[in-house]
Amino acid sequence: MRQGSNFMAVFYAIFGILFMYLAYSNSIEAGTVFNFWTILLTLFAAVDFYRLYLIFRFRMAAKKIIKKEQEKKDDKK
Repeated sequence: MRQGSNFMAVFYAIFGILFMYLAYSNSIEAGTVFNFWTILLTLFAAVDFYRLYLIFRFRMAAKKIIKKEQEKKDDKK
């Protein structure tokens, strides 16, 4: 079963925030941000936020296409 874009957006947002929190906690514990685990967790968060951005960009483009098709349909009538 395919998940909707709203579900995936929430999923990526939650995990992005979770990974950023874990990276922040790890950097406080280690005393530096130049730690392997801090950088790895930050990269995971960046990937999640990038996927969230792609979902929003796709939804905006889809809305524009739907709006154009609707206007074409209304012009034909």
